[in-house]
Parts: sequence; structure tokens; C-alpha cells
Amino acid sequence: MSGDQKTELIIPVYLNQRAVFDLIAMLQGGISTVTRITSSEFYSDKNQQQYGAAFGLNKAFSTLLKIDLSGGRKKATEDTSGIQKAEERVHTPASMFQSLRENLIDRGELKIVDAEYKPKVRDFIEFTAQLRKNPIIQTMDTLVGLMEMAILFSDEPPKKQKQSKGKSREIDSNKIIKKQMEQFLESLKTGDTVDIVSNKLICGFKTVITLEREFLNDPTMSDLVDGQFNVLGKVIRVINNKDDSISLIRKTAMSAMPEKIMNEVFSGLSTLSSEEGFKIPPIELDIKGPVIQVLPIAIFA
Repeated sequence: MSGDQKTELIIPVYLNQRAVFDLIAMLQGGISTVTRITSSEFYSDKNQQQYGAAFGLNKAFSTLLKIDLSGGRKKATEDTSGIQKAEERVHTPASMFQSLRENLIDRGELKIVDAEYKPKVRDFIEFTAQLRKNPIIQTMDTLVGLMEMAILFSDEPPKKQKQSKGKSREIDSNKIIKKQMEQFLESLKTGDTVDIVSNKLICGFKTVITLEREFLNDPTMSDLVDGQFNVLGKVIRVINNKDDSISLIRKTAMSAMPEKIMNEVFSGLSTLSSEEGFKIPPIELDIKGPVIQVLPIAIFA
């Protein structure tokens, strides 16, 4: 990594401050968030006075002779003074992360992901990728929104019109389905962590990035999608073969259901997307290998 890249100015959109403080304390045997800087400045002032007496000659005459006919002496005094200033510079979480990043680079402990990189558990890595929300959460958010629209347009007609029993049952059924979707979506969003994913990296691996919600700049994660970001974190799981995967619903009770039943549950939704023309994100319950799972310290631009 070049010196410019190491010291470039960054804007974090996710920063695990607890991890930053802990790692700096481990590396430096303690942590200081305030730096005291003392500087001294010296000033020298020189005052010069001239005392003189002129002879009684005509001014024009003296100029003609190019002789200075005035006699005098000079007195100089010099006064030297010093000013000492002390100031305290407070480190912000972002500046401390920058210090941690530079420290890891200098120690050779930060792996920059390139085409030759082979992931290992416990590696500190940094990579650039386009990020997106957990696909199953994004899909369910879209479906709940569509169900709300369906119920809105098929809700009770004006009082003068009578509603058929079949139509009434359809509305009730839509409301039940919407409630079930909301309950499933809520189970996906419970807990203090949430997954986001990336496209395939230059090394051939996809990533599942597990975030802690409290360190997000924006709880809706709108600032994390549709852009290129750098991710610095620690690898906690590596899956090399295509037969294994990382589940995106592992926090829910549904993860205990057989895969066959899960596919049947979501097959209807896939049909709705492909055959009826709805722009619903693809339904992904897991991310197939090769894939790595990363605990991020920071995501920044």
C-alpha cells in the first residue's frame, strides 16, 4: 500500500468504536484520547535611538562637500521575551481508527485483498466492494410493501355498494398473509446484529459482513448500499467449496426447518417475481461458497 493510501482522509459510515479502542490499547499498552502539545516562541525587539548635533554650516554647502557635518551616537537596546503555549488535542473515533489502520499496516498485520489473497480465519483484511442489504430482508420488505398496497386498493368500498363474500374473504386472507410476513420480517431483524453482503471480490470470494446495529450511522443502512466502500475487519469464517454456505436466516427459528420445506414456502414468491413481472429482489436464504464471513471494524469511503 502506498503512503498516500495509508494516510488518505476517510469518511466512516460504520465504525465499531469499542473494537478500535480495544485494539489500540492492546497494541500500545494503554490508550490516550488526549495529546498535550507544548510550544515555545521567542520574540526579539530592538529599539534604536540616535542622538546628534549639527554644526552651524549652511545646509546646501554641506551637501556640496558630501560631508556629514553632524556628529552623533547611537544607543540600542534589545529586549527578548518568550511565550510558552500548551494545548490539548482530542482524538475523535475516526482519527483513532486512522491511527489503528496505519499501525496495522506498519506492523504488516493488515492484508489488502487482491487476486492472490487466500483467506484465513483471524486475518485482518481490507477490501473494496459494492455492498447490499441482506437479500432475504430486502425481499420481505418489498413484499410487505406490496401487500399493503394490495389491501389498500381492495379495502372496503363506499357504503352504498355491497361487498361480495368472496371479495371479503380475499381481503381477510391478504391481511393474514401480510401479518405473517411482518412477523417473519421482525424475526429476521431482531437482535443486535444484522448481515449485509457483497458481490464477489477480486480474490473470488463473496462476503457476509455482520454489523452491530449500535455503530451504524444510519439504522436504515441507506448510506451503505449502491456505492463502493472499503471494509476493514477480521475474518471469522472461510468456506472454500460450493456445497457449503452461510445462512442468512440462522438467527431465526425457520433455520431449523428442512431445506425442502423452505424451498416450498418461498417458491410461490419466486413465481410471483418471475412470471407476474413484479420487481422483487431474488430470494436468497444463504450465500453459497466460496464465501467468507467478516466482523467489520470500519466501513468507509
